[in-house]
Amino acid sequence: MTVRARFDKVNRWGLYGGLLLVLAALLWLSPAEATLGNVVKIVYLHGALQRVAVLAYLVAGALGIAQLLWSRAPVVYWTQATMEMALLLWIGHFVVSLPAQVLAWGGIALGEPRVASALWIMVGTFVVYVIARWMQQAWWLALAAILNAVVVLVILRGAINVLHPLNPIFGSDSPAIIAFYLAITFVVTLLAALGIYDRARMLRRQPAPPITSQSV
Repeated sequence: MTVRARFDKVNRWGLYGGLLLVLAALLWLSPAEATLGNVVKIVYLHGALQRVAVLAYLVAGALGIAQLLWSRAPVVYWTQATMEMALLLWIGHFVVSLPAQVLAWGGIALGEPRVASALWIMVGTFVVYVIARWMQQAWWLALAAILNAVVVLVILRGAINVLHPLNPIFGSDSPAIIAFYLAITFVVTLLAALGIYDRARMLRRQPAPPITSQSV
């Protein structure tokens, strides 16, 4: 039995549950911050979800380019799975930011540039994904993944900080804060990678590719 076959037989509930318990433990044990206090624990998760989401958007875009150059069903599966995970992570990061805004700023500041940019990315990439699925063509999915990656890069590059601190984690003088944040980000990355793998495997088991074209 291959390593992949053995991995596929691992109990998924136990694997996801274990990673979620590790994530919860890290958030619980993570140090407070002088200005934000325990609110920074939400910021840890918020920042980790955002970083991994951006990475997933970029990977999906790269897979979209690969799909256009080399149209094969497995590439379509991975493109779709990665783009879906990027969107889920971004929605999660936006939702997690809401209580952080209330606790740190006294309310939800949708007009704040970085909050507004996060909302535009969430709505824009979701609409692009829905249109690509509706078109039911492999190259539309590839173009959507590429477009979403560009949208994320352009909007984030143009967003300015008003209420957001410039770098609340890596600008800290506490090695513990940085270490816990990196550990939380690593666990979120593992959860995202596992979710992408399982979603791609699920799509591959379908009778036909999720998005079909004559070249697939």
